[in-house]
Amino acid sequence: MQTLADILDGKVIIHCHSYRADEIYMLIKVCREFDITNIVFSHVNEGFKVAPELAEYTMGASIFADWWAYKFEVYYSTAYNAAILTENGVITSINSDSGELIRHLYHEAAKAQRYGELSDEETLALITINPAKQLGIADKVGSIEVGKQGDLVIFNAHPLSVYAIPQMTFIDGKKYFDIHEDPNDMRLKVSAEDRVEPIFLKEHDHRCMHGVDFFFTNFGRNLFEHEH
Repeated sequence: MQTLADILDGKVIIHCHSYRADEIYMLIKVCREFDITNIVFSHVNEGFKVAPELAEYTMGASIFADWWAYKFEVYYSTAYNAAILTENGVITSINSDSGELIRHLYHEAAKAQRYGELSDEETLALITINPAKQLGIADKVGSIEVGKQGDLVIFNAHPLSVYAIPQMTFIDGKKYFDIHEDPNDMRLKVSAEDRVEPIFLKEHDHRCMHGVDFFFTNFGRNLFEHEH
């Protein structure tokens, strides 16, 4: 109850896991009934379908760059999603559930420029100031300004280029990585010399779409309509 009270008072930001436009719009309508504006939608594969509503009534959308069709409820999206949302005035950021993709979100953000022709500033905002706004910490991080935390990465080329290589990383003003001074292997949890079981190398047996093709046949549709 206290959490709900804090949401109603604007002290807690809702971060809603979402995919489809209908579920996104449904929660927007619920929030409007209670005058709740502190809400951010995550993943938002079909966000481009409700971009004006996201811009007017929410704190934005944190999306996948180009992931869809891997399960039924995320069957449809587009690589132009970030550009469409941005052009409609939605505070947009790029995220990923992948432990690999999260390591180079600057490449994920660059896809929005590749497909949607966003400017450098708009594209970099997807992984800097925009997510900071969505988390309610834009006064501390997200841009290079006096008084903000010194969280920086320095590249040897434009960070939106696939050829860019990080040179130095600073967190709270302290240098945590330097390509010229650090050892070649900086892994902290896994030794480069120890044998590692290849548990992440096997393919997962996803069955989320198992059997659904039946419902896309004439017989399956007719049977479903008859039973309901």
